Amino acid sequence: MMIKFNPNTPLEMYEEQQAYIEGKGNDASWVAIGETGKLVHFCEWGGSYGDRATAAEAKGVKDSATLRMVYNPTVYAALRTSRVVIVKNLDPLAVVDDVPNQNNPNVYELWGGVDNIKNENQFMEFKVRRYEGK
Repeated sequence: MMIKFNPNTPLEMYEEQQAYIEGKGNDASWVAIGETGKLVHFCEWGGSYGDRATAAEAKGVKDSATLRMVYNPTVYAALRTSRVVIVKNLDPLAVVDDVPNQNNPNVYELWGGVDNIKNENQFMEFKVRRYEGK
């Protein structure tokens, strides 16, 4: 299968991990997704407009996009099983003290599922929306 796309937008992705700490309770932390030294991912970023933007607005989503990228089993697994935030353009102010900044316009979260296109482990596609915190 040949898909033409231009993966020119750099991303960082963070997965929320929950842990129980005795005497403290449940604690959440955000951990970068990827292998050491390979935490930057590239995608084709397609903003929403027209009917897509109108449909998203009707669901309360002010800003959304569709992302396409080369299949990565680690990223795919995280998107399927965990809460994930996506940082567009490697914004250094997007994650402060290991917590996503909900006021930063470059922080998005997964909206819906992720598609392993035709189950060929070549490309994946998913939608994101502006991150609003918990």
